Amino acid sequence: MKACGDEFVESNFASEEYEMKIVSMAAPLGARVEGVDLRNVSRQEIKQLQDALLQFGLLHVPKQALTPQEQIQVSSNFGELEDFPPAANQLAAFPQIFRVASRHGDGHVEVGRYWHSDGSFRQIPTTMSIWYLVQKPEAGGETLFTDMQFAAQSLPPEKLEVMKSLETFHRNGVRHPLFMPHPKTGQLALYLNVGLTGGFVGYTPEASAQLIAELNQHLSRPHAVYAHHWEEGDFVIADNYRVAHRATPISSNQRRILDRTTIRGTGAFWNESQTVQELALA
Repeated sequence: MKACGDEFVESNFASEEYEMKIVSMAAPLGARVEGVDLRNVSRQEIKQLQDALLQFGLLHVPKQALTPQEQIQVSSNFGELEDFPPAANQLAAFPQIFRVASRHGDGHVEVGRYWHSDGSFRQIPTTMSIWYLVQKPEAGGETLFTDMQFAAQSLPPEKLEVMKSLETFHRNGVRHPLFMPHPKTGQLALYLNVGLTGGFVGYTPEASAQLIAELNQHLSRPHAVYAHHWEEGDFVIADNYRVAHRATPISSNQRRILDRTTIRGTGAFWNESQTVQELALA
């Protein structure tokens, strides 16, 4: 994979069986990975995928065929997985999988219908979210994605100056800077969980609600949102320090099941090497 200025040059890796291609999508963010079976990837290909995730923030790998155990194995190429407590309609043998669904009885329903990054309520946030489609609906159930780094960069300078020192607090008391630096690249992102943020430190509830509404609109601004329409075999991974996502409504008349795995805050693949901050101090 090669970068030329701000432009991406298609990356190919040939093997005896297939050729993996990583191609920037014609969308506000993300890249599509073609010609790969994620169950059988080389170390070089894993490194390519990791590098592409850091470059694009979101990867869409179509046409996979994964069992729950294989999804866990593939996800672990990006870091150490989180476990989830036992719950009804979840996969008891696989605590690393959080199942979301359109119907009661299939998994968790009515979740995440606001801009958020998974695990933002943790002191060290969840670094990545990974989805695999188990059951495709006939219609509806798209997932929306937006680039929080671009959102920060596109704010008017006068607003950025006012907000750059703000801290959010979650309803459980956890605080984060509104402009969160990526732990590997150092790039700032507009890091906001619209549904779980209780407010801004030092702001009144009314002022906090107004600013959250303004930033929610900014994250949803025209041409900034990618809507992913799920297809059989889709595997999607998002860097939660860069990309926020939001579920869309889907009727219970439709049956959609997504299995999600997540990479814990201290377990990301980039923790295996020095961060940009550490390199600057070396």
